[in-house]
Parts: sequence; C-alpha cells; structure tokens
Amino acid sequence: MPILAAHSRRNYLIAIALLSILAGGCANKKSEVKTKPPLANGKKWAVDSFKVRELTDVVFEKTDKRLERGKYLATGILQCFTCHSPRDWNTPGAPPIEGKEGSGGTILREDSLTRIIAPNITPDKETGAGNWTDDMLARAIREGVGHDGRALYWEMPYSTFRNLTDEDLASVVVFLKSIPAVRNVVLPTKLTAQLKSDLEKNLYPLTDTVPEINWADSFKRGKYLVAIGECFGCHTSHASFSPGVGGGGNDITRFNRKAFSANITADSTGIGYGVNGFIFAIRTGKGGLLSPIMPWISDRNINDEDLRAIYGYLSKMPLSNHAVNNLDTASFCAVCEYKHGAGWKNKRIRPLGIKMDPSLYDQYAGSYFCERYGLTYTVKREGKKLVGTMWENAPKVELIPQSETHFLAPGWFLPVTFIKDKDGKVTGMQEDSDIGSAFTKIK
Repeated sequence: MPILAAHSRRNYLIAIALLSILAGGCANKKSEVKTKPPLANGKKWAVDSFKVRELTDVVFEKTDKRLERGKYLATGILQCFTCHSPRDWNTPGAPPIEGKEGSGGTILREDSLTRIIAPNITPDKETGAGNWTDDMLARAIREGVGHDGRALYWEMPYSTFRNLTDEDLASVVVFLKSIPAVRNVVLPTKLTAQLKSDLEKNLYPLTDTVPEINWADSFKRGKYLVAIGECFGCHTSHASFSPGVGGGGNDITRFNRKAFSANITADSTGIGYGVNGFIFAIRTGKGGLLSPIMPWISDRNINDEDLRAIYGYLSKMPLSNHAVNNLDTASFCAVCEYKHGAGWKNKRIRPLGIKMDPSLYDQYAGSYFCERYGLTYTVKREGKKLVGTMWENAPKVELIPQSETHFLAPGWFLPVTFIKDKDGKVTGMQEDSDIGSAFTKIK
C-alpha cells in the first residue's frame, strides 16, 4: 500500500497495529515496501539515519514461570516456530516438524534480487543463536536489529513485538535459550541496497520500559494480545478503497502461497458467528480448511481465556461488511476492487446519514495532519457533500454525517469525529476506536 502518496499509507497501516507487520508477514502485492503498523511509544516512521541501541549485559533470570510463559507465547500468539522451523506442508496447517522447531531455513519469499529466509534461532553455537546474548535476542525481537547490528527485514514482526511487555520479552528470551540446539546451516537473507536503506530508516531504538498490563481487564488483555499477534496488520486490506480495519481482503503472498485474509470484525460476513465459533475456527483452522498462511497451527495453542478476550476486543471494532474467502473461485469485489473468493457477494453501499445543511460542511474543509505517522488527510465540500482523501490523488470518499461532528467514512480505515474548541472552531479530527489516530487541522 503506502510510501507518500504511497509512503504515508504504507507507514500507516497496520495505523493500525495494532497493526504491525506481519504476524508473520502479511503483504500486499501492490507494494514492494509493505505497509507497517504503528510503533509503540508514539514514534513516527522514517528517520534520516539508522539508529541502533547499544547492547547491554542484561541476563534474564531463568525461572519456571518464565519458561512456561515464554513457551506459551512463542508456540502460540507470537508464532515464532511457524517461520523459524521447517514445516510439514502435507498436513493441514503445516505444523513445524517435530524435533526441528526453531532451526530455521524457511524461505518466506524469494526473487531474483532478494531472499528472505528465517534463521536458526536454536542455541546451536555454530549454526544458530547459541552465541547470542540475552540482549541480542531482545533487541532483535522488539527493535529489529540483528545480533550483528544489521536491520532485520520487516517479516520479523519487530514493530508488533515492540508492544511486548518487558516481562513477556524476558520470558520469550529465556524460553528460546532453553530449547534443544539443532544444527542446521541456513542461507543468509539477501536484500537490495535500496530495501536495506528503507528498513534502516524505519527503525527506532526502544529505551523506555513496556510495563505490564492489567490482565484482569478483559478488554485491555484482548487489546494487548491483538497487538502482539498483529491481527489487524494481516486482516486489514491495503486496497485504495479500504473495507476498514479488520475487514479482510489483504492479498498475502508467503511461503510461495497466496491467500486473502478474512474479515475479523463482528459483522455477519466476518466473525459474527460468536465467540464459540471463533474459538473453534482458531483451534481447528475451520476443520483444516484455512490456509497455512494463517498461522492457526500456532494460534490454536492460545488458551480459552485469551481467545475470549481477543474476540471481545475485535467485537468492539467498527463493523465491515466485506465477504472474503479462499475456497470459492475468485470474483471481482465491488468494495475493495480485488478479485477474491466471495467477491461477487459484496456491494459498495452508501450507509444512511442524518440531514445536514451543506453550508455547515465549510467549517470542516481543510488539511488534517497526523504527527505520529506523518499523514495528511484532505477534507473538502463538493456541492451538498463532504468528501475526503487519505493522500494526494487517493480515491475520494464521502463523509456521511451521523451527528454534527461524527461521520462515517466508507473507504477509510475508520469513521471519524471532528473536534471543536470552546468557540466552536474545528481544530482536529479523531478516528474511531482506541486504535484511531488523532489529526490536527493545519489549514
């Protein structure tokens, strides 16, 4: 998707990260520099120089609690072994081959110029991570910097894992250093100079602590799990006309396979079948029918309490009416304008709105800047309509009033609310939901 015209959108998705990058690497074929989710701690994408945090001599204490928690995360929602292991592609879900977990060698994507391959992260000293310090692993996981100081390719979802709490990070490191060492020589990843430069410009050191969340709060639990699992990054379309956050339809090519991500909003075309159906789908991959690109073989290890929290959080997102599957013959979708399974079912329908005096739209017209992601949205009045664009030459979408300040925005990631000061002057715009971005009116 994005780089500005395209750059802005690319850096955004995943505004959504909650969105981050690719729970394993969801990607849209329209963009070679794939969309990324937002970074933790309010950082913007794109810096002028490659910044690397110096390594420390931290050693995470090995405890039974950390081993158990690290195993739960690494073999579950973080999906470490779905990339860093050889897999049995003849079995539904393509589980990691027993005894070779973490030994790497899986080619995520390859062409004449690049080769993206998951390294051996077992403690083997010659071919794996046996000589890596705790902080080398920690920095790679959350900051995207390899043990040798290079920028890692974004299919290592460090911008998502940046949200890991300090304790969860420690637990994952402790667990990875405890797994059996497997000797397996893995070819190195190969990047073009331009791609390497792009990766370096999008990295930030993480120097602040990431504290524990309130695990007793189901909503906060679900939000955290969706963030570190990078659900929205894969399940949000990169189409020019977006079905919305979590609305599915992202064209993902990985492991030499292709699939369109499903709608994970609570709409009837998404996960409106309820929490028990959701748990069944995650546990079984819908009876093994889900593509192994969807890492359900790992996600099935998530416990019921966490799955219920995830479902509850996803259910709070704005609904997206967008049917997507990978079983039917691909057909044109009038919503996202891709060809995918069930595309014929979708229609671009204008939602209802309230009647407003069109002259009131003049107060909303202007440019709105999101400092966090470096994005500028433009809003204009056109006759009796209020329309907006997400970047220069982007498709226009009609903003449909639900109140004097709240508008649906079909084609944007989220609905928006205009912000007024005490004198009634419009000063900004806020996207809906807890992952929505704030925009300041700049002119």
